[in-house]
Amino acid sequence: MNKGIKVLHLSGKPYERGYQHGFLLAKEISEVIPDSITGAAAVIALALGCSHSEAIEVMMKGKRSAEGYVPPEFKEEMRGIADGIAAQGSTLDYDDIVLWNTMYDQWCFYAHPDPAEPDRHSVRHAYPPGCSSFSAWGKATVNGKMIFGKNMDNLNIPGAKEHRILAIVKPDRGYGHAFITHPGMIAIDGGISENGIEMMTQYSASVNETLKGCGIGILSRLILTNTDVIEDAINILTVYPRCTGINYHVGDAKAGRAAVIEASASQVAVRYPEAGKDAMWTSNHCNCYPGWKGYEGHSMVIDQAPVYKMPDISTIEKWQESLADKDNPNVCGSARFVRYGQLLEEHYGKIDEKIAQQILSDRVDPYTGKVRDWEESHPSMNDGVTICMYSPIVKYADNVKFYKSEKKGSFSACFSNLWSMVAAVDSGEFWLAMKDFPAQRGGYEYFNLKEELARL
Repeated sequence: MNKGIKVLHLSGKPYERGYQHGFLLAKEISEVIPDSITGAAAVIALALGCSHSEAIEVMMKGKRSAEGYVPPEFKEEMRGIADGIAAQGSTLDYDDIVLWNTMYDQWCFYAHPDPAEPDRHSVRHAYPPGCSSFSAWGKATVNGKMIFGKNMDNLNIPGAKEHRILAIVKPDRGYGHAFITHPGMIAIDGGISENGIEMMTQYSASVNETLKGCGIGILSRLILTNTDVIEDAINILTVYPRCTGINYHVGDAKAGRAAVIEASASQVAVRYPEAGKDAMWTSNHCNCYPGWKGYEGHSMVIDQAPVYKMPDISTIEKWQESLADKDNPNVCGSARFVRYGQLLEEHYGKIDEKIAQQILSDRVDPYTGKVRDWEESHPSMNDGVTICMYSPIVKYADNVKFYKSEKKGSFSACFSNLWSMVAAVDSGEFWLAMKDFPAQRGGYEYFNLKEELARL
């Protein structure tokens, strides 16, 4: 435990890293998997209109669809985790570890309107508001160095809030890196590398989704381990089969460059900064629309509109009107994208780690100017959702049997910021909030990736 944050240091070959992970955190893994798989199944059951036990079967099917797309090195890491927890007496096994590592991808896949067919093959080249991020460099920051900020938004299902860990990984091949995850999970969504690369993910729904592909945790680790320049990340996201619609925000602190790679199971598009602007930001909708903010190329909005039920995307103006419709419960908090733009413009040239933390903690509705309290929920899914968000509480399960446990229970949950990170990636410095819910309320703690890697 460091500054109230649990830090896991891993090194070596994939199996070795996994065994260390499993052996050191066997107790936590044995707690979080039954709790959070139960929670995820409850969310999926509500989305699909099925029973909790049927949702568990749905997840098992999804796990079988995804397993064949896990690269060998990460299968070895998962096998190491399974052997590590077994050595400590856990009754969970390798299949449970694989299921756990597909959980967030299945959640994204099933928990939006009209989920697609899970066995649809990916192509090699009414989810609630989720994550968001921004990057700034050059003329936008105090010293010209890149500042990257990310909010990871999620439900406080059983186990998720209690089991947040910072992982520091020094692999036998590739770059050392850091990411936030849960015990037993090899990654969730992005992180930072010792090579000055930061990559963060934001769910962005598409009709082109599958579970036959690499999930966001796998792609995060591939990018953090192997990327020298942004083009490497684009290549990885083009070559490896992908699952759900995701906006991958990638920054290269060495070069002072950033891009948002919008990807689905069948399409990849890249959005670069507007001319003359040293900043980028993204949330839970596509912005690769020809003519919008300087982008030219394939419109990713075409395959998003049916999921978000946007009635008219024929022009930029009509598309923006559809996005801003507060009465559309299928669009995911589009006002946050607007608010990031306002804040980055307001602080342009003055952005440092303190301003970045203020931006990620912002609770202002950009349309009304209303400031929300930390636990004041937004009225609806596309009305009043702020950068630091807090959703209405929903009951997801009533007296259900927990996965691989004798425990039974009920629970309610809401969406808020599970963790928040600001990074000055070139120096290895980062500031992490994940001791509260919303995380920012608990304050940011300072870490240095280079110093953490030196411990290994």
